[in-house]
Amino acid sequence: MNRAAFAITLLVAAPAARGWVACDQRGIAPPVAIQREAPAYPQAVRAIGIEGAVEVALTVLRDGSVGWVRVVRAEPPGYFEQAATEGVRRWRFASATRDGEPIECRMRTRVRFALTDSNATEARTTGNGRPQPVYPPALLQSRVEGYAEVEYDLDAEGVVTNARVTTAMPRGEFEQAALAAVRAWRGPAVPGPARRETRRFDFRLPDTSLDVVPATLLASAPFPMAACERKTTGRVVLEVETGASGKVLEARILAAEPAGLFDATALAIARSSRLSPAWRDGQPMAATALLTLNFDPERATCPNIGTPERGPPPKRPPPRVTRHDEGSAIRAESWAALSPDTAQPVP
Repeated sequence: MNRAAFAITLLVAAPAARGWVACDQRGIAPPVAIQREAPAYPQAVRAIGIEGAVEVALTVLRDGSVGWVRVVRAEPPGYFEQAATEGVRRWRFASATRDGEPIECRMRTRVRFALTDSNATEARTTGNGRPQPVYPPALLQSRVEGYAEVEYDLDAEGVVTNARVTTAMPRGEFEQAALAAVRAWRGPAVPGPARRETRRFDFRLPDTSLDVVPATLLASAPFPMAACERKTTGRVVLEVETGASGKVLEARILAAEPAGLFDATALAIARSSRLSPAWRDGQPMAATALLTLNFDPERATCPNIGTPERGPPPKRPPPRVTRHDEGSAIRAESWAALSPDTAQPVP
């Protein structure tokens, strides 16, 4: 059974351009999230199995409410924009301050809509012939619940290559089970270059008591100016120690591409983040997790890169209701898919 999951992240920013105040600007105490539920997954879109992400710009007002919200980009376009903007408008923060006084500031956030696969307690395959991960017996017996996300390529023949775990909570047997299953998958043959896919697996007990689980909230840090100037992308893989709440207590780098360029930024993001926790017998637990952060200057507010949110906000158009989400949806936080896309931290 597929479940909807979300990652809510704030985009890593370079020093702000003139014309507006960035929430991570030097001398500003950034806003602190008080209420940030994952936007509702459009039911009709979930039914047809479409995943995606929406990047929006928003203003946090002096009273901590969200002011204007503008879609920067959507992947794919036309499916999730309304759900993302409506969800973001309901968020509430403790306002940003400068010299102790509340101020208005602007930021960008990326909301990912992902379908997750539930686990099996014994070997089985889904209707599309793909084997599902088997719940590790030792973790099943000790009643530990968690998740793992695998990134992989599908070649023209539908064969999985370059599979690797990008996220795992806790580390160890869940990531091994997820990786073993994905490596046995075979997709449809599609002519052309290899295509990149990501799949997340939630390991839930058959009698789980978990319904609403805290979302993953990644922190922020300034995007390295050298990476902005060279338009360099990168990736950093970290191992982190988390408390029972999911708060990151320690972080260490396992791998970085390119070496050294994003290390300080990745550590700053990780150490201020809060991950969706692991659970034992229905209670959150401290654990060691795997966290992968991707860096892209096109998604950061680098100088000389156009960012639509910098100009004055346009006149707000009337709400648009699409066929994808005409009915009301339940706005409950679900298992949060840990996004490999870095974002700007909010505590």
